[in-house]
Amino acid sequence: MKSRATAIAISTMLLLAGCGARLTSSQRAAGIGALGVGGDTGNAATTGATGSGTSSGTAGTGTATGTGTGTGAGTGAGGAGAAACGGSGPNTASDTGVSDVSGVQAALFKSTFSAMQAWAAMVNSGGGLCGRGIKSMLIDTKADSTANHAAVQQACDKAFALVGSMSAFDDGGAEVGQSCGIPDLTAITVNSARAKATNVYPIYPVRPDKIPIGTANYIKEKYGSSVIQNAAMLYLNAAVTKANAQQRMKAYSTVGFKWTYVKQVEILEPSYSTFVEGMRRAGVKYVNMVANYQSIQKLLQAMDQADWYPTVRDWDSVAYSDQFANQNGQPFKPANGSLVFVNTNIYEERATNPEMQLYITWLNRVAPGAKPDYFGFYAWSAGRLFQQLGAQIGPKLTRKALFDAVKKIHSWDGHGLHAAHDIGDKIMSPCFMYLTINNGKFARKDPASGFMCNKGGIVNT
Repeated sequence: MKSRATAIAISTMLLLAGCGARLTSSQRAAGIGALGVGGDTGNAATTGATGSGTSSGTAGTGTATGTGTGTGAGTGAGGAGAAACGGSGPNTASDTGVSDVSGVQAALFKSTFSAMQAWAAMVNSGGGLCGRGIKSMLIDTKADSTANHAAVQQACDKAFALVGSMSAFDDGGAEVGQSCGIPDLTAITVNSARAKATNVYPIYPVRPDKIPIGTANYIKEKYGSSVIQNAAMLYLNAAVTKANAQQRMKAYSTVGFKWTYVKQVEILEPSYSTFVEGMRRAGVKYVNMVANYQSIQKLLQAMDQADWYPTVRDWDSVAYSDQFANQNGQPFKPANGSLVFVNTNIYEERATNPEMQLYITWLNRVAPGAKPDYFGFYAWSAGRLFQQLGAQIGPKLTRKALFDAVKKIHSWDGHGLHAAHDIGDKIMSPCFMYLTINNGKFARKDPASGFMCNKGGIVNT
């Protein structure tokens, strides 16, 4: 494969609704909540290098079992360390970001753009990657599958690699990306086609055929059989949210969960009171919802109005947001007591996490006042892995060399930013923590430190 000797063009793709061409706007919005996880490409915006100085990072500690913060993959040397591999002069490289920053529920994953801009600024401050500067180019895909496909094609034509992508409907560009052979260090995969594409190596490899079971075992141990045998699942009306809900229910059933109330929710549902009353009558004690945080807020508001809450309200990482814990500048009190799953370290503990501090420092330089979030963590980590592999490979960086190197990474925690995932084999970590919410603030619930990694492994679904 031809080496790009004078420039490394890196695309950061944030494709919020890649396969949404046949979906209504409501269904596209539902897809945006799936992570709870045709149109023209937008004009590019670029950022240059900012600031100066060196940076550092630390490897995580712990192992695949017990309590810890993952095994890590070496220490981070920041921009200066990346430049130390030698280079070919002060040439620049493009970091293309493709984001749905307009349209339905705009800017949900905008933090991935900010994270990659911050990473590029850090690398540039130390002389670039092997002497080549990084320049961010961001493209708005406008929640459309045709735009998704076009954006990936644009990256194929103009970029060396995709780094830090985020998409609720990420299969729109899966086939074209695989066909052109562009390395894709996606932040988090969502849909099957993207997860299975041979050119894709996600930092958090969410898959349709595997899921961690530790959270289910934790709930069972913490709250008992009477809770898990009276469980409810709600999900927004879109194929991806339904598939994710069904996958979770199937996996959780293997440890004793009984789903006594299961309902699909329309994205424009005018009232959640019917669902709350249905759960109350069914004797529900546990509820989970595959949705965006705004829909979960509506459910909690209906519970508050009915003065009824199930014992356990268990939400995905989409709820780890100040906008979820607070509403109109005030604590969103119906969220009090909620559990929130994460497999990253958290902003609230930044004082003890050097990599978090590094990320925040550079984020503040490119986006003053911005707070890092779950999706931004994984985008930053994608940049850091590319940085490490690029420095390891050296000036003769080719796509083949990058593929060969990333396939050997079987424990990557972003220098202590998140649980350690197996990137080379595309297997997610079994490790996690639970947060709780009180008066607009997030706090660690369990474990006391690090992650829980001994509650069960990865099960096939």
